[in-house]
Amino acid sequence: MTINRFRCTSILLFTVLSVGLHAAPVYGVVNLTGSAGVSATAIDFFGDPNAGCSLGGLGTVGCFLANAPLSGDFTTLVPASISGTIQDLQGPPISGAIDLASFMTFNNGIVFNLTTVFAGGAPDCASVDGNAPNVSCTPVVAGQVSPFVLTNSSNGANASVFFNVAVDAYTGSAATGTTYFLGAFNTPSAGKNIAGILSDIAAGGTISAAYSANFVGEIPEPGTGAMMGIAALALLLGGLRSKTRSRS
Repeated sequence: MTINRFRCTSILLFTVLSVGLHAAPVYGVVNLTGSAGVSATAIDFFGDPNAGCSLGGLGTVGCFLANAPLSGDFTTLVPASISGTIQDLQGPPISGAIDLASFMTFNNGIVFNLTTVFAGGAPDCASVDGNAPNVSCTPVVAGQVSPFVLTNSSNGANASVFFNVAVDAYTGSAATGTTYFLGAFNTPSAGKNIAGILSDIAAGGTISAAYSANFVGEIPEPGTGAMMGIAALALLLGGLRSKTRSRS
């Protein structure tokens, strides 16, 4: 009977450790570049045509390039080369809780499931002068706050576009555990100022420009899975010793 108890303990320990090890989180920092088209209710990611990525077109999966610095699980990506694919975002809604499985898929097996597109936090663009220098605003489209923060340059002739997202990162299967990542997309030059951007979008047009993106994941506690396994082993062995002493 003692041998059987030890066998049972070994099986349980193996199970606990296996769960902890297979649920290892994704960690690190990844920087990306590509290009996209923004309209009133969609973001069309089409990557970098100069690098062989697809051209624009809603519903066409785009791609992106990884760029240094890369850290953690992203160091296996090759900088300045096509490193994965990205799906378009089509609304409504255009901000809030938006679930999109495999929003981004990396060549090294990491997957980002989109969970949130954060609403922009600047004043309503309707309340500012879109030609003024250094002004920032967030467009409100059909009564919904968009994710974008538009900021005019110091001379008011050009604008940058910025928005934030949240994703769950994993490898293999999301069922074995995910890591929360925050991502920031930035277009430093949209080619026109806020007034020009709003005018084009209101007329049903699309603003196309290059973007950069940065994703940073939560830092996992070191050895969490292993500590759970050790704790489980201690409890099991403690119970086994107690039963053995009571029988002797």
